[in-house]
Amino acid sequence: MTATTLTDIMIQPGANLLKEAYRQFSITAYNRMEPRARSENFDKSLRAEVRDPLWYLTRQWQMGEFEAEDAGSAIDARVVTQKIHIDRIALKGTDGRAYSEAIPMEALVEREAIPFTLALKIQVAQYFLKLHSPALSAKYVSKYLTLYPIEAGKEADYKGQVDGLNLYTSVYKRAFDGQKLYADIAAGTFKTNAGIIDPGDEAAINLIIPVFQSWYARQYTQPAQPGDVAWIPEHLSYNVSIAAPDAFQSQVVLSSDHYHQGQLDWFDFDEVQNGPSLSIDYPAQASTPETADPLSFIPNAAGFKGMPNPRFWEMEEGQVNFGKLNAKTTDHLLLSFAEFGLIYANDWFVIPYKMPVNTLCEITGFVVTDVFGERTLIQAADAGADSDWQRWSLFNISNKDQIGNYNRQFFLPSTLTRTLQSDPIEQVNFVRDEMANMVWGIEDTIPDATGVGINGHDAADKAGVLPEPIDNSVANIRYLLGTTVPENWIPFLPVHAPGSNQSIRFQRAAMPKLGVPPKDVVKAKGVLLQEVQPHFFINEEEIPDSGTLVTRYYQRARWYNGKTFLWIGRRTQTGKGEGNSKLAFDQITSLKGTS
Repeated sequence: MTATTLTDIMIQPGANLLKEAYRQFSITAYNRMEPRARSENFDKSLRAEVRDPLWYLTRQWQMGEFEAEDAGSAIDARVVTQKIHIDRIALKGTDGRAYSEAIPMEALVEREAIPFTLALKIQVAQYFLKLHSPALSAKYVSKYLTLYPIEAGKEADYKGQVDGLNLYTSVYKRAFDGQKLYADIAAGTFKTNAGIIDPGDEAAINLIIPVFQSWYARQYTQPAQPGDVAWIPEHLSYNVSIAAPDAFQSQVVLSSDHYHQGQLDWFDFDEVQNGPSLSIDYPAQASTPETADPLSFIPNAAGFKGMPNPRFWEMEEGQVNFGKLNAKTTDHLLLSFAEFGLIYANDWFVIPYKMPVNTLCEITGFVVTDVFGERTLIQAADAGADSDWQRWSLFNISNKDQIGNYNRQFFLPSTLTRTLQSDPIEQVNFVRDEMANMVWGIEDTIPDATGVGINGHDAADKAGVLPEPIDNSVANIRYLLGTTVPENWIPFLPVHAPGSNQSIRFQRAAMPKLGVPPKDVVKAKGVLLQEVQPHFFINEEEIPDSGTLVTRYYQRARWYNGKTFLWIGRRTQTGKGEGNSKLAFDQITSLKGTS
């Protein structure tokens, strides 16, 4: 750039007035100087040759780059940690039991009994028969068909299921019931059941039975006991607690009261300081937390995409363009992120640390040594007393009993990062109906006899719940005691919560089903709405105005020990809004198109 100022122009003698005026007012004009290429070869230009090194030094001095900060580069970092290991777990507030990372925590919490659909009954039976030799199979297949038959005349049970009904009509005479067979084997009454096995074949059957049981246990991950489940129907979520033995015969107890999103992680847990300890099958062996030897690392500069590079000809990756951040006046978080990324990028370092799975770890000491030999003790950002009123941390576990307080230990649970999920085998949409002052559990998807989910609206019997038509009547109108809804709409009525005259909860009810037999009611076809008998309650806060969507589906995952797990899990998410069943009572309707 060049500048010409009028006050610097030589003014001729006798023009003092004009000169005095120029002394008071200054007008500066700028001319932009740009290089113009005179050659097609840019090799010399790209070399960026330095013609005047003194100019560069002067420029650095002008920008303040020579001001000393007395800051040395970090060359060594030493960390001292304390670790305790999770060794017990409790489901739904029950007694604790031993736990190890041999099974993913999601599979242990979510697993439920696999329902014996018609397809599974046939699969179990066919695999058991496959383990027989050809001679044994030909000898005993007729006995199995007689002793464990699939009952005939059950077509009504598969009403609305096209594939399920086709499967039933094609196999009920040709296959036997694998569920009944497995139940007798588990009870130890299979070989003695009506003398089905000849004494000479008992040795061969004794070899088949453990292989068969091992296959079934390997196929599906199921609870060891019928009550070994974590799902709480009142909350539409799972409840799980875990604990690790701590010093002085105590425990660190972590609880996840409302796990429902399908992937369990450390932030789902809160510490329970004033709650009871978890019992365990064997005597508790509380020990002092493990104090590891100081670990020494060489700090590595943190890097990220779009990070400014210090070298002159080193180009940044264009995947992240910080220059295009569209920050508004209220986007404080976005502006802070850009500032940390662009201005303080060279102040961040990464220190690798291997942490065992299922462990609570706390950093008790962290010392950094720089090139000048100075050692600096690094403490937590909120360790000072002035942070008590605004205490906050990103990776620490919150305290369930004390708001604003948290545990400084980091928890690395034995959970999955990704699973293979099937299409929903069941889905219930809980919606509020403000006009009817109630809640509906709409079965959008119901389980089929083939083991998959089918459309619940298509499978619902809409005619069976409607008023019976009146033929040959001379009346123009008719009186209806009340309208009705499709069969897949299950009602939940508001009732008072125990011990309260104001709080309410929703209780499952039933719509009357007209026809034969009388006094019959419409029942749910899925598991979610009929697993609790005889009374099923849901807390009011679990079904907001937006509704709640609960889904059951198969999940399959391979654990780091190479073992494969297959189980049925559930997920709760926000619904699709309010509903209107158009349910009404004391109605006058037209029979012949007149009012």
